[in-house]
Amino acid sequence: MIEHLFEQTRESHPLIQFFGVMIVAMIPFLEGYFAVPLGIAIGLPVVLTISAAVVGNWLSVMAVILASDRLKRWFQGRRTNEHERKKNNKRIQRGQQLFHKYGVPGVSLLGPLLIGDHLGALICIASGASKRYVIIWQTVSILAWSIGTGVLVLLGINIIRH
Repeated sequence: MIEHLFEQTRESHPLIQFFGVMIVAMIPFLEGYFAVPLGIAIGLPVVLTISAAVVGNWLSVMAVILASDRLKRWFQGRRTNEHERKKNNKRIQRGQQLFHKYGVPGVSLLGPLLIGDHLGALICIASGASKRYVIIWQTVSILAWSIGTGVLVLLGINIIRH
């Protein structure tokens, strides 16, 4: 089934592929570093794939940042079960530790590995960083992770071919 879906996507119009990569990059914890290899695997040109991943990831993180006040109120008023609360608290605590140790640049650059871009941006803002500063560092991080992933995928493909 997955092979069939993969083949269908590979044979679809490049514009649909571009938007597909963009949508995958918008999903928290998948983001650009998952969308880039996916786009390259379906045959989308590398620069187009990286561009789609950057745009999708950036738009979704910016939406989180701009809606952070509402999200913070919603998150605080939300009722969750004990297991879910502990799981969320661990991520938030890890993010806050990162913030206090490395600041906005550290959370933005290391966040994708540990807590995700979206949660990292929220933690920075909740910890008192300005939205403008968080936007700058999240943009740098999204570009670095997407381009870096694209380069690593290309290097891997070249190693396999030789």
